[in-house]
Amino acid sequence: MLKFVTRLLSALAVLSLVSGSLQAAPVGYSIDVTTFYQFDSPPDLTFSDFGTAAPDTGFWRVTNTGTTTFSGTIGQNAVAGDGIDFSYSHAVTLAPGASVVFAVNEESSNHLGYNGPFGSTQPGVEIFLTGLFDGTEAVTLSVFDRDIHSGVPRLNPLGETLDSYVLQGGSAFGGDTFDDFEVTQTPGRFQFVERIPEPGTLLLAVLALVGIAGARRRAVR
Repeated sequence: MLKFVTRLLSALAVLSLVSGSLQAAPVGYSIDVTTFYQFDSPPDLTFSDFGTAAPDTGFWRVTNTGTTTFSGTIGQNAVAGDGIDFSYSHAVTLAPGASVVFAVNEESSNHLGYNGPFGSTQPGVEIFLTGLFDGTEAVTLSVFDRDIHSGVPRLNPLGETLDSYVLQGGSAFGGDTFDDFEVTQTPGRFQFVERIPEPGTLLLAVLALVGIAGARRRAVR
């Protein structure tokens, strides 16, 4: 009987710790980033601090595909190869299902690339989110244009075969690939995701660990 009570108290102590951990645990999120290049502005364009398609330019969309609400800052770091800083950001609240669209500038393929010297492989425009999910989980998320892939590699007019760098026209070193190529790029896609296990699943795992610990104590005796 004493052994049973001891094990029960141990299990309750572990469950108490788990309960406390669950209260402070991450809430989870799913954020999709899409890059695309086109003539004119998309109908859902939200921000265009440095102008929009003249006649064509790169755009990027952030969509909350999860069940938690993001509130904070969304923006781009984009220091062009020609020396112009096109970085900007805005305070945004994204409820589940909501999205925002940013224009890089007036013609993003004509500024010799971004965040690296022209003629070398560049990181490209950096897209970032800094803030909170459901008011509790702090995040700093970012991704570069080079890492946002379409899954459809193409040979560009400059001899590069790529499926990324959509925002700077599909060239890794910032060269001009010309309108016909730029606007026919397949959109790039990237996802920031944090999955949270079901509470019941975590509870079963804890109970299993308690059982294993008890079995080990018996084996030692």
